[in-house]
Amino acid sequence: MKLEKLSNIALYACIGIGVVCFALFFLVDYNNMDFDGVHVSPALTDLVLILMYALFFVATGLTVWSLVRGATINSGNTGPNPTGIASGKVTLCTWGTVILALVIGLLSGLGEEAYTTVSGVTTSAGMVTFVDMWIIAIYILAVVAIVAVVVSMSGYLTKSATPKA
Repeated sequence: MKLEKLSNIALYACIGIGVVCFALFFLVDYNNMDFDGVHVSPALTDLVLILMYALFFVATGLTVWSLVRGATINSGNTGPNPTGIASGKVTLCTWGTVILALVIGLLSGLGEEAYTTVSGVTTSAGMVTFVDMWIIAIYILAVVAIVAVVVSMSGYLTKSATPKA
């Protein structure tokens, strides 16, 4: 089986599992009231948390595998890049964007106060800032990814990279 076909199957499987889990989360006993009668405590919250942990570990594993595979395949390659893609610039731009998104998230979350739930569990201000940093970084990176996909689909970069005869 070709790697691209396997990749497409894995992508569609992840999307399908995510859609099913979130549909179950919102449709099965979503309006389950907490013990105080004010706050909602959905019945399948654990399902969504397990899904998020699983997707995080899968993404981390695939990233490490991709980095190792890319390093071993390209380790002896000293000639010109046959694809014409400036992979070094793309890598620097990607890491720079991730770091910038995390810094923006951290700076916007500074000064958060500790959070106490209805049941009395308190989360420290540092942890609230840390979580907010990641949420804001995810929003920024999602917007950047959407813009990158739109630009890629437009073919603008392909046209501009093609040498004129």
